[in-house]
Formats: sequence, C-alpha cells, structure tokens
Amino acid sequence: MKFYIRKKQAFPFYAPLTYVPLARSGFNGMYRLVCLITLLATTLPAMAATSYISDELRVPLRKTPCSRCAIVHRGLKAGLKLNVIEAKDGWSHITTPSGLEGWLESQYLTPEPIARTQVVQLRKQNASFREENQQMSGALDAAQQEATELKAQLASLQEENIDTSSRLTEIREVSANAINLHTQNQELLKQNTMLQSEIDLLKATTAQMANNNTQKWFFYGALAVFMGALLSILLPRLKRKRRGFSEWA
Repeated sequence: MKFYIRKKQAFPFYAPLTYVPLARSGFNGMYRLVCLITLLATTLPAMAATSYISDELRVPLRKTPCSRCAIVHRGLKAGLKLNVIEAKDGWSHITTPSGLEGWLESQYLTPEPIARTQVVQLRKQNASFREENQQMSGALDAAQQEATELKAQLASLQEENIDTSSRLTEIREVSANAINLHTQNQELLKQNTMLQSEIDLLKATTAQMANNNTQKWFFYGALAVFMGALLSILLPRLKRKRRGFSEWA
C-alpha cells in the first residue's frame, strides 16, 4: 500500500505590539513627542511584517516502533511516497523508494498525496492543458484556414462546373447538329448515288440511241448509194427503150 508523509498546516502570526506608556503629567511636551515617535517606530514595522511557518516537514525514520529507538534516517521529507509493509500500535513499518526500511508514526501518513504535491501535479496538468489548448487552437486555426481555402476551391469548382455544363450543352447542341448534318449527308450521298445511277443509265441509253441513229444513217446512206447505183443502171436502159419506142412509132 502506498502512503505519503503528511505536512503541517501553515498559519500566519504577527509580532507582538510594543506598548510604551506616555509620560504622566509633569513631563514636558518634548518627552511626550519622543515617546510617541518611539512607539510608532517600534510598533509599525512589527504590525507590517507577516510571516508563515514553513511547511517543510521531516519525519524521523526509526529502526523499531518506539519514539526512543535508534534513528535510521533523521527526517523523511513531506510528500515522499512510501510503501507500508505493516501497521501496529500507531506505528507503520515502511520502505522508501531508495531502499531504506524502518518505522515511523502512522499519524504522519496519509493515503493521498499532500496538497503541495497535488498542486505541483495540477500545475503540470494545467501547463499540459495549456499546451494542448494552444496546439488545439493552432490546429483549429489551421482547420479554419483550410476550411476557408476549401470553400474558395469549392466556389471555384462550382463556377468551373457551371462553365463546363454550359460547354457541355453547347457540345451537345453541336453534336446534335453534327448528327443531323451526318444524316443529311448520308441522304445526299444516297441521292447522289441514285442520280449517278440515273446519269449512267441515261448515258447508256443515249449511247445506244446514238448507235441506233448511226446505224439508221448508215442504212439510209447505203440505201441511197444502192438507189443511186440502181438508177444509174436503169436510167440508160430506160432511155434506150424510149428511143426504141420512138423509132417504132
């Protein structure tokens, strides 16, 4: 079991006032004035001075549990953490952190740390809390700054999103127009193909008609040549017959 050495409570005390009676009747005024000055000089400093009993308590550690036994240590400091082995008849058998072993009166032990130790611990905790508070304040400032930056980035991203949405709408419109143009282009290509087929057909028809006309003119020419040749043969004979008829007549 862990115990601590208890310390005594400090209390203020005041120096006693020094009283100097005034001179009785028959003394002159100078003597009274000197007495008054002496009184003030002796009482005012004593009244102004305030002192306290030191809280530095040291408890002797004895070899056996008695007030007249041999002393192992002249005085253990108040607030020292001890390990109590046993307790009997108002005495406690303890060991110190340094390894000393002995007996001391149980009235000087308390299961809780003394106020001075608690104050030191509280001061350390307070300093730790202040440091942690400063760190948290710094972290909070950094988080707030980061939040401000993130808000600015969010606003910028929202603007970019609006701009991107507008561009996407334009791209969709252009894409729709492109699709329509592609469809129209395909229709025009089909019409062009059909027209080209019709043109080829017309060309073939025209060529065939031209060939037919050529054949007709060739036939007509051949016929004309034949008729001319026939006439060239028949006309002389007809002339001869006419002459023969005229002679017979």
